[in-house]
Amino acid sequence: MRTKGFSLVELLIAMALIVILASVAIPQLQRFYRTYKYNEYVLEVESTIKWARLVAMERSTNVSVCVQGTSLTVYDNGTSRSLQCSGNVLRTVNITDSFVSIQGSSFNFDPRGLGIVGGNVQVKRTDTGSCVKYTVQSLRGFILKEVCS
Repeated sequence: MRTKGFSLVELLIAMALIVILASVAIPQLQRFYRTYKYNEYVLEVESTIKWARLVAMERSTNVSVCVQGTSLTVYDNGTSRSLQCSGNVLRTVNITDSFVSIQGSSFNFDPRGLGIVGGNVQVKRTDTGSCVKYTVQSLRGFILKEVCS
């Protein structure tokens, strides 16, 4: 006699296998997500710094890049060559995940793309300690990327 369907024992074994696989897969997915988000923040900060330099040259204006709390903000300073973290906001990068922090000093670019005041921005993953630091040299505007230890 053939019956269609599953027995209770087969169903329990299948559920146990699913639970075991999920208990292994979920921590791996969380680790993958954190790595992905950290890399996304690093690339977004890098592109924002490079974008700020290009905007300064395109608009023939002075542009400031400021680290404020958990965000990186780009301001249009107009003709003022002083480092100002106020005025017309051009772009903001917000770090919303608790396992990533941003810190550093503010800096600005002149209309030629040179750094008026040099500074740095460091994006750090707090759970593993890995970080990337971007340094803008004054008078040159060179953007240096280095991995922190």
